Amino acid sequence: MTRATAVMFDAPGNPEVLYLHEQALPALSDGQVLVAIQAAGVNFIDTYRRSGALDDGSAYPRGLGTEGAGEVIARAPDVTELKVGDRVAFIDGSSGSYASHAIVPAARVIRLDPEISFETAAAVMFKGITAEYLTHRCVPLMTGDWVLWHAAAGGVGSIATSWLAARGMKVIGLASTPAKRQAALNAGCIAALDNRDTSTLQAIRELTDGRGVDVAFDSIGKDTVEFSLASLRRRGQLVLFGNASGDVTGFNLSRLGALGSLHVTRPTLKHYVAERDELRMAARRVMDALKTEQIKVPRITSHDMADAGQVHQLLHDRQTLGALILRP
Repeated sequence: MTRATAVMFDAPGNPEVLYLHEQALPALSDGQVLVAIQAAGVNFIDTYRRSGALDDGSAYPRGLGTEGAGEVIARAPDVTELKVGDRVAFIDGSSGSYASHAIVPAARVIRLDPEISFETAAAVMFKGITAEYLTHRCVPLMTGDWVLWHAAAGGVGSIATSWLAARGMKVIGLASTPAKRQAALNAGCIAALDNRDTSTLQAIRELTDGRGVDVAFDSIGKDTVEFSLASLRRRGQLVLFGNASGDVTGFNLSRLGALGSLHVTRPTLKHYVAERDELRMAARRVMDALKTEQIKVPRITSHDMADAGQVHQLLHDRQTLGALILRP
């Protein structure tokens, strides 16, 4: 019987609710594999689950984390696509990736190309697949389109902006500090601006010859939605894929017509990788983009798993740059 050390929490709350716990893992059921985790990715959605803003209804105590990378050390008899010793990454929140080991449905596991390290996979795969569905499948984008990206120096933002730039889109990144704005420029953004600056909307209009951007990607939500709408061209599209500042509520849809026949969508990753083939296709695109350097690997900061609470506090305070990983 395998024993695992995992980050757990007994009730939703602030980062202090997270603690390390050792537990015995159950026997594998059909369709499952056991992964010895070498690195776990930290994503903003993890803070939603910890705080209770996103509740899947599972029993407490709960694990945390939606992505990890490591080695398959056991598999159920009916699993044939994966074998013991395979280097893999997975996207699955059912058991929690902030752990030394995790039992994962084989359908949510991707075999890694040999050129991709565990650290890179944990830092990039979930965020890369998020960037993939947003920029390849959620809205149509063409070479030369103007794109606005909030939190451009964050985990998803740094991956998406470099990928968009490599594909020929003209990206304006928004970031809160000079260091983050420089990181956005390094990733390939044409301009990096501060959305809190009263002159930024005018700067966006000037950059786009008065039109506005074709698509705005907004993971902030309540505090930035009006800014995002104001940045769009006529018939432009807002992709609202997060709510870091809170949910957007009470919005009158008739305003979209008055603002220029705008389009708004609120996508979620699970609906774009619900099928095994969708996940494999998205992961393949990410790994190919990594190998061809269309995706620039963001700055990766590694922390001990015991420090998960401190890492969540840094995320909450917007004191991070690039991607974060935890090591068992």
